[in-house]
Amino acid sequence: MNKKKFDSFKQNIHKQLKPKPTWKSLTGIFIFFFLPEIVAYFWGEELRAYCNTIINSTDDFTTKQIYETLKMFCENSLFNIFLGFAFLLWWLYERVKN
Repeated sequence: MNKKKFDSFKQNIHKQLKPKPTWKSLTGIFIFFFLPEIVAYFWGEELRAYCNTIINSTDDFTTKQIYETLKMFCENSLFNIFLGFAFLLWWLYERVKN
């Protein structure tokens, strides 16, 4: 494959794989990055108490692991919030650019 064809192929792949700043992507950013943090802020203590109750009342190892993981997600994460803001800024930049 010569260089001209390869450059054309590379540009075409880049255009196809780059995500578009649509309203679906904005909704996804809010659902996956901001909504869990809001839930953890308001109902984190209740969720952790519920998880501890389930963990203490069962003998099943898999159930205990699942609820331990759920307890981990009940804590606020600054990394998740910053990553959500970064994606939100990217979305706004791409939206204005196009």
